[in-house]
Amino acid sequence: PFFFKNDKKHLLKVIDSTYVSSKGKYINKFSKEIKKITKSKYVIPVVNGTSALHISLKCLKINSNHEVLLPSFTFVATANAISYLNAKPHFVDCEESTLGVNAEKLRTYLKKITKKKSNNCINKKTKKIIKALIVTHIFGHPANLDKLKKLCNDFNIILVEDAAESLGSFYKNKHVGTIGKFGILSFNGNKIITTGGGGVILANRKKDALRAKHISN
Repeated sequence: PFFFKNDKKHLLKVIDSTYVSSKGKYINKFSKEIKKITKSKYVIPVVNGTSALHISLKCLKINSNHEVLLPSFTFVATANAISYLNAKPHFVDCEESTLGVNAEKLRTYLKKITKKKSNNCINKKTKKIIKALIVTHIFGHPANLDKLKKLCNDFNIILVEDAAESLGSFYKNKHVGTIGKFGILSFNGNKIITTGGGGVILANRKKDALRAKHISN
């Protein structure tokens, strides 16, 4: 990471303020800047990107009765967030052009292995509900969100965006992470910008944002 000369000065101001955790003017200012860039209606700061994913899935009431689809090409944190809730990570294929989930292959696959029951997408083999699809925008490359969003609508699956590496990436003039029910960004030391650790949850509904904020605090 590259640090500017002013960064030490600002860190000292934060330490002097004693607001070094989940509150303080710098966190509010940072959240407003992320909101300005992403145009997300709500931005909830959390300790890191993994926590952002974990809380997002918890807001969806993911539990041991559920499976969550995720790309086979992703970072382990994506799968860990699912496992923390005792749900089953269900890996699916990716495409070369976007490095993201292959919508055509996934549609064919879901037609084969699932059935609809009580508005749920049921895995015929495991009997578990396939509740959500986490789409990872690898190295900032947006996945094919139009096709994936339609697929999720058709199969009653909730779309969540792991945009950990994708601050500043747009899909058809929309910032990635703002198209699914929840999106997340990471500010770890290897990301576009860093806060040391840190992450945010992006949400478009007030109810979802308040729930995420309640859990995170």
